[in-house]
Amino acid sequence: MNLTDFENIRFNKGLRGYDVQEVNYFINELLKLCHKLEAENKTLKEKVATYEQQEQFIRAALVTAEQTAESIKMNAKDIAKDIQTEAEKNALKLIKKTENETKAYRDNIYKCFYSYERELRLIVDHFYTLARKHMQQLEKELAEQIQAAISKFDTEYNTVPRLNRPSKSTENSHTKNTEISNKFEEKEHALLLGRILQQDIVNADGCIIAEKNTVITPELIKSLITKGLYGELIIAAEKKEG
Repeated sequence: MNLTDFENIRFNKGLRGYDVQEVNYFINELLKLCHKLEAENKTLKEKVATYEQQEQFIRAALVTAEQTAESIKMNAKDIAKDIQTEAEKNALKLIKKTENETKAYRDNIYKCFYSYERELRLIVDHFYTLARKHMQQLEKELAEQIQAAISKFDTEYNTVPRLNRPSKSTENSHTKNTEISNKFEEKEHALLLGRILQQDIVNADGCIIAEKNTVITPELIKSLITKGLYGELIIAAEKKEG
């Protein structure tokens, strides 16, 4: 039964039946309630339909959101990969640029260093050239001074009086001359003691018997007399003038 059946329902009248007015009143109230329930049911169905539609929209939106999120995620991965690739390329370019700049800087440093080294070598070579010329001049002057000193020593040595060796005429005169000779030699030796040799004393074979700057001692005098180098001792003992 539906509401139309309730509206068209009619009861038979009996001898001792219900009150018609009360029954009609009850039926009217029941119809009102049914209409109300039907309206509410219709409203609820509309709401359910709306909710179902919204649920479909939400489901579709969720699917779209998931797809969008997955797409964004994939795009993000692609973008991140592109960024990484670009960053790697830029890093390689920067490294290459840095290496080139470093090489250019190093080459420039080496170039400056070699240039300075050449200049320093020229300065040093020039210094040694001047030094050699100066040393040659000094050696020449020294040789001239030595030659002059040797000439002077030879002159002075030749002017030193020499003892006349005693003749063997008589024993007394020999003894007297020996005493005079000994005294002269002692005096000459005393003058030589403590002096410094100004040059090396060498023998006939070129061997050094006494080195330069050696102090003259009695033992040295005696040794040189024995070797026949007493004259060389006198020359080597002479002090330089000037």
